[in-house]
Amino acid sequence: MIVDVRPSEVGDVYKLAANLRAEDAAEVEALGLDATIAIRRSYRDAILRRSYYVDGELAAMSGLCGALLADIGEPYLMTTPVAERAKVSFIRCARQAVGEMLLYRVRLEGHVAASYTRACRLLDVLGFTLSEPRPFGPKGALFRTYTMVRT
Repeated sequence: MIVDVRPSEVGDVYKLAANLRAEDAAEVEALGLDATIAIRRSYRDAILRRSYYVDGELAAMSGLCGALLADIGEPYLMTTPVAERAKVSFIRCARQAVGEMLLYRVRLEGHVAASYTRACRLLDVLGFTLSEPRPFGPKGALFRTYTMVRT
């Protein structure tokens, strides 16, 4: 299994949107957003952008958004089913990405659908603190806030 991490390109946005994992799509929908528009917006607004390929197939995209001069960064990670083929390598890559994000921002913060247990577990493994589920977004779906502070 070869995992290749590279800077994201705009074409990756459309590859990801076309093969988005069902849980990621449900999370975006719970926020009242169209997946392609949400991914494109995250890509456009990110100061860091990474695409993860497993054996040549797009497995995920991640990035760091937030106000240019702010101390708080807003990480994102969207996946395809291909990510399942390289779980251990993917966790290693995610740890490196979080470390890089903390070089740019003192605090990382975002929201994850409470029902997306796989994502909540990953955030926990990566060292994020997760809040209790609370209604969030235009549909009032249950989300958990995740945070990490540079030490």
